[in-house]
Amino acid sequence: MARRVLPWLACIHVALFLAALAGFGAAGALDAAVVLAFAVGLAAAFVASAAVVVVVAVALRRIESSARRVATGELAQRVEGGGLVPELSAAFNELVAALGARLEGAAQERSRLEGVLNSSIDAVLAVDQEGTIAFANAAAAALFQKPHDELVGTAFGWVVPDEQAIAALRSSREDGKAQSLISERPNHQYFQVVTTPIAGGGEWAALAVFHDVSDVKRTEQVRRDFVANVSHELRTPLAAIKSLIETLEGGALEEPETARDFLARGNQEVDRLVRLVEELLELSKIESGDVPMARELVVLADVIDGAVDRLLPQARAQQVELSYEADDLPAVLGDPDLLERVLANLLLNALKFTPAGGSIRVRAVAQDGSVVVSVSDTGVGIAAEDVPRVFERFYKADRARGSGGTGLGLAIVKHMIEAHGGRVSVESEEGQGATFTFTIPIAPSS
Repeated sequence: MARRVLPWLACIHVALFLAALAGFGAAGALDAAVVLAFAVGLAAAFVASAAVVVVVAVALRRIESSARRVATGELAQRVEGGGLVPELSAAFNELVAALGARLEGAAQERSRLEGVLNSSIDAVLAVDQEGTIAFANAAAAALFQKPHDELVGTAFGWVVPDEQAIAALRSSREDGKAQSLISERPNHQYFQVVTTPIAGGGEWAALAVFHDVSDVKRTEQVRRDFVANVSHELRTPLAAIKSLIETLEGGALEEPETARDFLARGNQEVDRLVRLVEELLELSKIESGDVPMARELVVLADVIDGAVDRLLPQARAQQVELSYEADDLPAVLGDPDLLERVLANLLLNALKFTPAGGSIRVRAVAQDGSVVVSVSDTGVGIAAEDVPRVFERFYKADRARGSGGTGLGLAIVKHMIEAHGGRVSVESEEGQGATFTFTIPIAPSS
C-alpha cells in the first residue's frame, strides 16, 4: 500500500515546490537562502508524510491479515497495538469478539437442541428440501439399526420405505402441512409418525417423529380378544341353560327322572357361570392391586403339603399318582392362602390333562436366592406353538382340553406369582406331559 501512495505524495510535494518558485520568481524577490530553507522544510514534510503513510499501511496490512484469519475460523485472532489507527484496531477487535460470542452462543444452542433431541425416546429425523436426512437422533439410529453417519445424507425413502410416511413428509416439506399416521414395521411394531414443517430451520425443511405405539396396539388387541372371549365363555353356558329350559317347557317336566337330569345339567352350567364371574373379578383385582395380600414369613413346604392333601382324593379317584418331595426350604415372604391357591390351580390343571395311570410330581428346592417349585405331569402335553400363550386370559391350547374350564386359572397363577416378586414358566412337549415352574424370593431374614 505504501508503494502505491508514496509516488503520489512525492508528486504533490514537487508540485507545491514548483508553485512556490514560480511565485517567488514573479515577485522578483527570489533569495537563495529562502529557497533553500523552503526546500529543506518541504523535504522534511515529505519524509514525515511518507513515514506516517508507511506506519498506517503496516497497521492496515496487519488488520487485513487478521481479518483473513478470522474468516478461516480463527476467532481468537486479535490486532495487537493501535499504532496510528487505534480506533480502527479496537473496533476490529470488538467486532471479532462479538462475532465469536455469537457463534459460540449459536453452537451452544445447537448443542442443546441436539442434546434434547438425542434424549428423546422417540426417533426424530430432519430432512432438507430434497428429502435427504440432515439430522437423526440416537433413538432413530437404534430404531433403523444404522449408525448416525449412515443415516445423515441418505434419502428418507430409503430409510423409511413407507409410501404414506413419504407422502406425509413431502406434504409437510412442500405444502407446510403437519401430518399424522400409523406406520407398521417388521416384528409387529407400530409407530405414530408425525411430520411437521420447520419454518426458519435453515437446511432443515421438515421433521418426522416416530412414536412407538406398539404397546397401545397390543392393549387394544388384548381388549378386543378379552371381549370376544368373555362373550364366547358366557354364551356357551347360557345357550346350554336356555336349551335345557326349552326342553323342560316342551314336556320334559312330566318325566321326573329326565327333569332331574336336566336340572342337574343346568345347575352345572350355572356353577360354571358363577366360577367364570368370580375368577374374572379375582383376576381384575389382582391386576389392579386391589387384592389384600399378607406379607408374612411362609414355609412353602407347609403350603405345598396343604394343596397336595386337598387334591389327593381327586387324584386317587382319577387313578393318578400324586407325589411330593422337597428339601429343607427357607421361608419366603408372602400370603400363604394365595400361594396355596397357586399350587391348587397348577395341580388341578395337571389333573385335568393327565389320564388314568399317569403321575403328577411336585418338587421344591432352594436355588439362587429363591425357592423353586415345579409341578410335572405325564399328561397330553402342550403343542410348541401354544406354550408362549398358556398364561394369557381365556387362552386354551385345545378346546377339548379346556372343556369345563374358564381359561383363567393359569392367568391367575401368573399374576399371583408376580405379585410375590416371582416368575412362572412352562416347559412341555406334545404327548410328553408338561412342567410348570414358579419361583418365590427367599425372605431377607431367612
